[in-house]
Amino acid sequence: MGREIAQVMGPGGMPWLERPEREEEEQPKLVLDALGLKGGETVVDFGAGSGYYTFRLAKIVGARGAVIAVDIEPKMLEFIRQRAARENLTNVGLVQSTETDPKLPRNRVDVVLLVDVYHELSFPYEVMSKIRDALKPNGRVVLIEFRAEDPSVPIRPVHKMSEAQAVKEMQAVGLKQIETIESLPIQHLFVFGK
Repeated sequence: MGREIAQVMGPGGMPWLERPEREEEEQPKLVLDALGLKGGETVVDFGAGSGYYTFRLAKIVGARGAVIAVDIEPKMLEFIRQRAARENLTNVGLVQSTETDPKLPRNRVDVVLLVDVYHELSFPYEVMSKIRDALKPNGRVVLIEFRAEDPSVPIRPVHKMSEAQAVKEMQAVGLKQIETIESLPIQHLFVFGK
């Protein structure tokens, strides 16, 4: 759809995902606040990596909710499983996806969060079509992507997305733009629904 697909980050990228300066650079609290979670929701952390957002989400949705950490890399999921066990978090589930299938149940998910992940999907149409099917009627997809429109964002262009590109690709799978929130320092926060 007019862009290059970036390479998937493997387990070797976990130190970068857990870098101390990420808190200041990306402001995850602003992302979590923007989700508007009240507790009890089912949230998917798609492309969960090291679980940077998984564990924050698990605390917000609480015991009545669930967080499904989805990743294509078994080592990433094992890292999350071990940490969830150490922290005694029983509301974290794990799903190993494939390049074309997120392996999510239909009509069961309130929010699917993809943080700096969408641009790496080898088969974005196939994956996002199945993610759309996993959403409840009022479910949302939230994409966090580095701003392609801003040349000062210190990320390689292949790892950035413009708002126009994101909207075009989500419309192709039947998702409509609900809003774009520009409160993050160097990333877009796009919200889409059925």
